[in-house]
Amino acid sequence: MSKRIYLDYASVTPVDPIVSKEVFRVSKKYVANPSSIYREGVESGEFLASCRKRTAVVLEAHSDEIIFTSGGTESNALAIKGVILGYESDKQEVGGKMPHVISSTIEHPSIRELLFSLEKTGEIELSLISPNEEGVIEPTKIAEVLKPNTILVSVMYANNEIGTIMPLPAIAKKLREYKKEQGRTEFDMPFLHTDASQAVSYLSMRIPSLHVDLMTLDGGKIYGPRGVGALFVKRIVPFKSITSGGSQESGRRAGTENLPGVAGFTLALEKVEREKAKEFKRIEVLRDMLFLNLKSSKIGKRFTVNGSTAQGERLPNNLNICIPEVDAEFLVLTLDVLGVCVSSVTSCRTLTEDSYSYVVKEIAGDECSKSSLRITLGKYTTKSEIIKAGKLIVEAVERVI
Repeated sequence: MSKRIYLDYASVTPVDPIVSKEVFRVSKKYVANPSSIYREGVESGEFLASCRKRTAVVLEAHSDEIIFTSGGTESNALAIKGVILGYESDKQEVGGKMPHVISSTIEHPSIRELLFSLEKTGEIELSLISPNEEGVIEPTKIAEVLKPNTILVSVMYANNEIGTIMPLPAIAKKLREYKKEQGRTEFDMPFLHTDASQAVSYLSMRIPSLHVDLMTLDGGKIYGPRGVGALFVKRIVPFKSITSGGSQESGRRAGTENLPGVAGFTLALEKVEREKAKEFKRIEVLRDMLFLNLKSSKIGKRFTVNGSTAQGERLPNNLNICIPEVDAEFLVLTLDVLGVCVSSVTSCRTLTEDSYSYVVKEIAGDECSKSSLRITLGKYTTKSEIIKAGKLIVEAVERVI
C-alpha cells in the first residue's frame, strides 16, 4: 500500500513488523499444546503464563483475571453471556426476576446484535441509553434505569465510528452509589463491562482508575495479529464459560490457545502502551491538520463533524464528518479509485444491505447517517499523506455532488 493512503485504522491496524517476527518465532519454538504434560507442553504452558502475566501488568490486574480469546467479538460475547450464566443458577440473586442488562444505542454490532438476540429469546430484560448530542453516554442516564435485577452495564470505552470517549470512572461511581443504596458491596451486581478495543492505543488501560469489572481487548486494533484478543474479568465477578469441550483458560474458555497469536497480542499491547503518550500528540496534530485543510477548502462549508470535539472527549485519530446530500458509500468507492482508504460505517456492517450508520443517526439524524465519512489515522500515517488525502477528499466530494 506504499502508493495508497490508508486512513481506516479503526477497522483494522496493519501488523507491526516486530510483532510479526514474534509470531513467527513462537510458532517455530513452541510447537506443543500448552495443556500437554510432557516437557515441550510444559514449556508452552509456561510461555502462555508469561504472556498472561505481561498482559496483566499493562492493565494493572491479576494474571488469573486475563482470558485469551479469538478477538473483540468473542470477548464481548464471553463477557455478556458469561455474567448472565454466572447468575442463572441462582435467580434469587436478581430478585427471582429476569436478569436486566443496560447498554447504549451506539455500541459495536458485536454487543448490539447479541443483546437484541438475548432480549428476543427472553433471556434478558434490556435497557438502551442514547448518547447526548455530542455522542457521549451520560452517567446520570444509566443511573436512572438501574433496577434491583440489573446484573450488567456494558458501555464501550471509545466509540468505533465517531471516536467519542465515554466517562467510565463516572459511570462506575454511579454503580457504586447504587449498590450502597441497595445495601450491597463491591462484590455484588451490577457489574461494569467495557469494549476498549478502540481505546488501547491512546487511553489509559489501568483497571484501578477505570473501575471496570470486565474489559474487552482486540489484537487487530493494536497492530497485533488478527483473530486474537483478551477479556479481563475481575475476580469478584460471578462468571461461567459459554463453551464446553475443554478446561483451558481456567475453565472459562474452551479450546487450545493460539500461542503464537497470544504472543503477538501481548507484544503489541506492551508496545502501544509504551508509545501511546508520544503517539497521541503526533496523531492529534495530523488529525487537526486534516480537519483545518478540509475546513479551509471548497467543501469547508458543506461538512460538519459528528461527535464531540472537546478536549478529552474524542480519540486523537478519529475524524468523522457529515457531508449532506452525498452518498457516503459512493464517496468511499470514489476515494478508493483515487487511492485513499476510508470508511462510512463500521466494517462489521459494510456487507449488510442496510449499511447506514446507526451511531451517526443517533446524534445527527437520518441524512448524516448515510452521508458521513469515518477517517481514522494510525502510527504509519505521515504528514505528507494527510496533505495529499485532504486534497483527494475535496476532489472526491466535488466529483459526487
